[in-house]
Amino acid sequence: MKIGYIGGFWATNIGNSFYNLGAEYLLKEVYGQENVHFIPDPPQWMWNVTNNYDFISNVDVDLVFISGPCLNYNLSKVYKKIFDNFKKNNIKIAFISVGVSAYTEEESKFVKNFLDNYDIEFMMTRDEETYEFYKDSKFNVYNGLCTSMFLNDAVNVIPVRNSNKYNIFNFTKSREPLIKKADEKYIIKKRKFLTFQKELEGIKIIRTNNTMFCRLKTLLFDRDNIYYSDLPYGYISILKHANLVFSDRVHTCAATLIMGGEAMYIKGSKRSHDGRNNLFKRIKADTIYEKPTSLDFNYINNEKEKMKQFLLEYK
Repeated sequence: MKIGYIGGFWATNIGNSFYNLGAEYLLKEVYGQENVHFIPDPPQWMWNVTNNYDFISNVDVDLVFISGPCLNYNLSKVYKKIFDNFKKNNIKIAFISVGVSAYTEEESKFVKNFLDNYDIEFMMTRDEETYEFYKDSKFNVYNGLCTSMFLNDAVNVIPVRNSNKYNIFNFTKSREPLIKKADEKYIIKKRKFLTFQKELEGIKIIRTNNTMFCRLKTLLFDRDNIYYSDLPYGYISILKHANLVFSDRVHTCAATLIMGGEAMYIKGSKRSHDGRNNLFKRIKADTIYEKPTSLDFNYINNEKEKMKQFLLEYK
């Protein structure tokens, strides 16, 4: 089988790359290195463009995988024409590491009605709530993990000299908190305007920025030790070798956890309060909201093997 995996938009959110790389690795493990092809996302997910060349509708594959929090009202707007062409060309559709956006019955009903028009092979969700919304669908639905949990298999991380000698702060700049430790607990306080702490418990802070596609470089680089790139590999190495990671970005924390580190998820930005952080419950990292947390790798590895076996049934 020829497999297409649709992913991308790393420049607008480097967190997408963490589950993209994991999904690509898993699919190549199942279907063969030479049979899996990475396909760039439709631009309509980010920009209202109408005159783009529709590359995706012209791919010559047997099965296409779509991932991410795409089970929302925009799915039909972005993919209707593409799915219509898949149907005409007998290309099957599958979902891997997917989640919903609004977490409502109305949203899931809308998406199910849209998907009823197409040949959906199966769906693998990334959190328990999404699975509950879709488990009674006409196609087979598997209660899976986010494919960021395969990132440690997918990437050979470059070593660094200052391992464990820095903490990571990864926040929307305007929402970055002040973090202090007292009585074995991390206290989160609102930061004063234009003041940014330089260390935590005597250890320096490195700040990562998830959005490369931004022209406001003067505002971004006004603090010490900012890391900023349109490729994931530096981020992954920095997260892996950090002492502790504090973030309001789900996949910054997920990548840290699967690379063997400790992370604490702090709700700050608007997006941090929606349902996408439900995936922490699925990987049994519920304590991440209260303290730096690490993964139970026995559990994770067992769940990863089950996902692989599920995919092998469709090979």
